[in-house]
Amino acid sequence: MAFDPTNLQLNPVAPGSNTYVYRSTSETMATVAAASYFDFGPETAPRLVANDLVYCMCSDGNFWLKVFSASDTTGIAVTHFAGGNLPIQTWATGTAAGDFYLSVGYYEVGSEIATGSRAVLPTPYPGAEVYVRRTDSGTLARSFDAGASASDVSVGLGGGTAVTYDGTNRRIALVQEGDYFHVVGTSTSRWRIVGQSINASAVSENAFVWLVGT
Repeated sequence: MAFDPTNLQLNPVAPGSNTYVYRSTSETMATVAAASYFDFGPETAPRLVANDLVYCMCSDGNFWLKVFSASDTTGIAVTHFAGGNLPIQTWATGTAAGDFYLSVGYYEVGSEIATGSRAVLPTPYPGAEVYVRRTDSGTLARSFDAGASASDVSVGLGGGTAVTYDGTNRRIALVQEGDYFHVVGTSTSRWRIVGQSINASAVSENAFVWLVGT
C-alpha cells in the first residue's frame, strides 16, 4: 500500500515543531519507515517540514520518525528513525547478490541465502539503529560492513568509505547461531556498537571475528 494523507493527524504547535500521528494498521513499520514513503505528490507542498515528529502506529509495532527534509518540488518528506519499536526488516532470499544493503531496523539472518554474502549498513545518522541476529547454525559467515566501495556510493547505497564502527573497524562477521550485533548511529560517519555477542570459540583457529577494511 502507499502513503495515505487522511491517516495523518496533526497535533499543532508550529512548523518544524509539530507532532503528527500516522495510523496505518494495515502496513508494517518497515514499509512506513522506507525512504520516500511520505510522498504528498508534486502538485502540493508537503504538510511535513524538517524537524516535525511523526508517531507511526503500524501493524507490527509503533515508532517515531523525525522529518529530516521536505521538498516542495517533489512533495516527498525524508524521515529518520527517532525511537520506539525497531522496524522489522526482511533479509534477502535465495542466492543473494554480492552486496545486500541494509536499512534501519531489526534483521534475523537465517538459512534463506544459499551462499555466503556481504551486507552493507546504510549511511548512519544520530539515532539510527540496526540490530542483526543470526538464527541458523549454517557454516557460511555473514559479513556486515560499515563502509562501501566507491561504486556503491555512486548509486546512493551503503555508508561510504569514510564510515566506520567503533575505532577503525569496518566489518563484523556473524558465524554461529545466536551471534548478534547492535549498532547506533552518532553522526553521518560513525556507527557505535552498543551490543555484541560473538561465539569466538566457534571461529576457526587463526581466524578473526573482526575484519578490518573491505
